[in-house]
Amino acid sequence: MKFADGMEAVHRIEETFASEVEAAAYWAEGAPRVPFEDMMYPGAEGQPQLARLYRGDPGAPLLLYIHGGGWCGGSIALNDPVCREITAETGWNVVSISYRLAPEHPYPSGLNDCLAAWNWLEAEVEVLGLRRAPIALGGASAGANLALAACLAAGGARASALVLFYGVFGHDLTTGSYHTYQDGPGLTRARMAELFEMYDPGRSRESDPLISPLLSDELHALPPTCLIAAEHDVLLDDSRQLAARLDGSGALHEFHIEPGVTHGFINRGRLVPAAGRAISQAAIFLSTLELRVAS
Repeated sequence: MKFADGMEAVHRIEETFASEVEAAAYWAEGAPRVPFEDMMYPGAEGQPQLARLYRGDPGAPLLLYIHGGGWCGGSIALNDPVCREITAETGWNVVSISYRLAPEHPYPSGLNDCLAAWNWLEAEVEVLGLRRAPIALGGASAGANLALAACLAAGGARASALVLFYGVFGHDLTTGSYHTYQDGPGLTRARMAELFEMYDPGRSRESDPLISPLLSDELHALPPTCLIAAEHDVLLDDSRQLAARLDGSGALHEFHIEPGVTHGFINRGRLVPAAGRAISQAAIFLSTLELRVAS
């Protein structure tokens, strides 16, 4: 396999990290400096969760960003460089959230927290000094799954846009990309099976479109959507299938496969130039959103 510059070094470096704190600090070095503030939001079922607001132009729109980590891990800190880049390139305000994690809190706990965060932002947007307007949703991997599921749960027209990086959109572990990359690099088929079992121990994923969005009959109602996938990824065909469904429905969308990279690459911009390119593509999508809707 031919990887983009830096991907092999990424895998070697990540093996040396002793903690998430060290990893987050390493990958955040060199990211744009933007003002931010940490706060709490009222999560579902009375369990407050952490949020981080990256401030752009007060009059600019707002993106709610949901971190990945297989519904079982990840953090605001590990996704900090992506949120900084989007804020710096678009002027948008970005709110990155934490949420309850499996296996202690399986489906639908994390999704309910994401919906609670969306409700909170809509209610408090003026208190936060931001413009009242429809909110865009975004995320990577399991975060992309949660962003899309939240959009489906709330009705597609409620969100202004979706930005989805290499998401989990189906439950089929026998697709071509699962076969080709079953042993990695990076995310493996066996690991995805474990993550599904922790997030959804009852196997509702086989019938519930809020776990497996490809099962939904409402994809045609989604807002403008930016899909970015990694070439060497078990989840590549999930994005391909979602793009095909959006094509068939006539829904406004962009789909791009970043060559030579593996799952998780957008958080590795310090060593992987493709990360910056992909984030810039998403930023352009958001910056030109009104023009896309008008056309």
